Amino acid sequence: MLAFSAFVAATMLFACKNDPKQAAVILPSESTLTTPPPSPKPEIYLYMVSVDKLNLRDQSNKNGKVVTQLAEGDFVEGTGEISANKEEVTLRGIPFNEPYFKVTSTTPEQYNGWAYSAGLIPVYAGPRATTPDLGKLSQFSMFLKKLDVKKLDSGKKAWDYVSQNLAGAQGTLADATFILLEKFLFRMETEGNYYELTEKIKWQDADYEAIGKEIFDMKKYPATKTLAENGFRLEEGEGMIYPIVDWANLGATFAAKMTPPMKNFVEQSILEQKDNLWDDGGILIPLEQVADRAAWWEKFNFANPYFVRSEETQNAQFGLLFLLICGADNTPVFIDEAQVLSEDFKKVWAYVNQKYAGTVLGKSVKEMSDLVAAEGGKRTKKVEALMQQYMNR
Repeated sequence: MLAFSAFVAATMLFACKNDPKQAAVILPSESTLTTPPPSPKPEIYLYMVSVDKLNLRDQSNKNGKVVTQLAEGDFVEGTGEISANKEEVTLRGIPFNEPYFKVTSTTPEQYNGWAYSAGLIPVYAGPRATTPDLGKLSQFSMFLKKLDVKKLDSGKKAWDYVSQNLAGAQGTLADATFILLEKFLFRMETEGNYYELTEKIKWQDADYEAIGKEIFDMKKYPATKTLAENGFRLEEGEGMIYPIVDWANLGATFAAKMTPPMKNFVEQSILEQKDNLWDDGGILIPLEQVADRAAWWEKFNFANPYFVRSEETQNAQFGLLFLLICGADNTPVFIDEAQVLSEDFKKVWAYVNQKYAGTVLGKSVKEMSDLVAAEGGKRTKKVEALMQQYMNR
């Protein structure tokens, strides 16, 4: 995710639409996944503004009057109200097609209006009584704002700030601290061009193998040692080696201090990173493991429908479901010129129908497997139409 691995970015293309007003997933009553009762709707959502001069408008569109402009690092509150419409907006050179959130600034003036959601980072969703310390979060966000994401030592500076000022953070404050630090490091990953450091290294075959197995010694080369000191590890994909945020380090630092849902989220994300799912348009792990991951995220989303990072967890659940229904370029559901069902997908569909009957995952796979069986085990126009429904979600 993610956030998890390279696959998370891919599943973003296939994920269903997210609406923070609603429960992420409602399992049928006959579900075989046992979960605690879902949490109540949050009393308050807390967001950090991630871009400077973010417009707060009186309507949820570009034509709305600008009430005020929100500064990067500031915090706003919301109740989960989201616009029905989406708009295309470019932020920091990245195009988005997202809705607006209705929010109130935490400044003394308490401005109300609609802010473009891609410019907000959710850091808390829950009762007002357990809201994380906004003073400490504001100090941290202001510190991060001063750092240059294109300078590698900014990673260590961010980590040092947490060690010196937020080492005692517990519960929702630990959750929010983790989110702000991880998001900052991810910005460094995506905007800092640190892959240029790894491009200069003359990698050995043993390096590729060690990186793939998550056992590479980051102290081996001066550049990799520096990357590790600033919060990054290495990933290998399509013959390239590049730095990504070190979630294992984040987990070791924060997991014991977090709320249970966030701890579960982080630990599952790290676990999935160790077995990379996706590379070169193909699925690397057994399809049964893909199904187990999809079921795990479905269970998590049901138990935590208002999880602060629910967009990512829903993307994980439905991205994995998409793969089980539609396959991938290099792991197709139907093979040969005759477009007959592959044995691998026939087996995983039977596995899901037996193990996860009654879940959203199970019902979706059963619908597809029953249709394919009725169509003689081949890819027909009816089968393609159902696959297209998942592609359009």
